[in-house]
Amino acid sequence: MVGSGVEELSMKELLIIRSVSFQQLDKNLPVIRASYPDHKISVLTHEHGVLLTRKYKDVETVYIYPYREGFLYKNKAFGLQTDKNFDVVIIPVANITGAGFFNVLRFSLSIRANRRMICNVTSEMREVKPSAIRLIGIRNGMISVLSAVLTGITAIPLILLPLRLFLLQQQR
Repeated sequence: MVGSGVEELSMKELLIIRSVSFQQLDKNLPVIRASYPDHKISVLTHEHGVLLTRKYKDVETVYIYPYREGFLYKNKAFGLQTDKNFDVVIIPVANITGAGFFNVLRFSLSIRANRRMICNVTSEMREVKPSAIRLIGIRNGMISVLSAVLTGITAIPLILLPLRLFLLQQQR
């Protein structure tokens, strides 16, 4: 209706990808709620965490990650493979930097979101851009290749040493 002055306000939504213990989530959730007071909070968790997730009064929707393994980019969660868009996706991590949670960060790229935030063990939050996540993946790949090459180079003398010793013994 034109001129009625009534505007439809849509609720902002945030999604927490539960990649940490419930004890840590107990500590993080009040900070997340205080940081985003006007957001509807949803949580994505493995099937075994659904009942425990429903205990939180601030959580309105629980999405199920139906796979036993950790969060993988190729795996889609129930209800998130549609055109759902979140204002914020929060990735709690069990340390200060987020190291070791690349799989969860990468998985977050499979979810449409305006912003992605890391919430560390002390409940400090910082934004992580999709480009930064991709750069971490490139860096991880380069480190893997370098590790394989160095392992191969190191393995050559270790493999040849017993052969050399055998040949020396045969010459006696």
